Amino acid sequence: MSATTSKQANRAPGRRPGAIDAWATLVRPGTLDRWPAEFIHIFRRYGTLPLFERGMTPEALIDEMDAAGVERLMLSAFGYGDAEIITNEEVAELCGKHPDRFTGVGTVDPRGKPMDVVRKIERLARGLGLRGLRLEPYAYGDGTVGAPPNQKMYWPVYAKCVELGLPVAIQVGHTGPLLPSEAGRPIYLDEVALAFPELVILGCHLGQPWHEEMMILAWKHPNVYVETSARTPKHWPESFVKFAGSYGQDKVLWATDYPLLTFGRTLDELADLGFSDAVYEKIVRGNAVRAFGLEVRS
Repeated sequence: MSATTSKQANRAPGRRPGAIDAWATLVRPGTLDRWPAEFIHIFRRYGTLPLFERGMTPEALIDEMDAAGVERLMLSAFGYGDAEIITNEEVAELCGKHPDRFTGVGTVDPRGKPMDVVRKIERLARGLGLRGLRLEPYAYGDGTVGAPPNQKMYWPVYAKCVELGLPVAIQVGHTGPLLPSEAGRPIYLDEVALAFPELVILGCHLGQPWHEEMMILAWKHPNVYVETSARTPKHWPESFVKFAGSYGQDKVLWATDYPLLTFGRTLDELADLGFSDAVYEKIVRGNAVRAFGLEVRS
């Protein structure tokens, strides 16, 4: 099938596979001031600062999903230091109001006392009904040096996530915000996957410039995946396009990091890569269903 035909299939009503965005955030109107200055820099670089400034209601977000053929968002909580951009409780509330469109992914700061941290994970899973955990290694340092995900403070987090069946979505690769990148080296996840083979790990943001590390880890470990948020398909490295279309087709999840990237743009660019219908469906839907253990309509 040609790239043009694939793109048309993506747009044609009734033929969309019901895309699932593995990483998105709702930025409500009037909440731009929640974001630290280190992040505003990257919003400008991506050209989407107006979206962050304007914000969006849940209803408007769902309209945009419908226009692009997106069935569900893995809607993420996010905080940095003392800044709470969107809390676990806010995400749970949104998911409760729109359970057929949003599934929640929570977050914790692993630097707390271990038992306090695992109790927070217990609450976000069993109390709030969130279905995954998001971690940002660059955020758990001093602003110059981050905390790689093989440090001992993460170990109770991973053990609790295995117990609760929560996938862990971990930022990998360089940071767009003006924050340290070294902690995002994917190779640190090799130790994690060896120590916790039952843990489902999503290496998020593709891992550039160390994407080869991320690809080989996903190939090596049964429960490790590559997630592509904040990396538009038009600019995926050639080796990653080959990986996604062939030997890594079961290990790649489409995501936007909305509103950093938009649904329609990334799905159109993905269609332009000319993958088969079967591969396209895995990337935009099937792999997310398996990785997050979702129960969704067929």
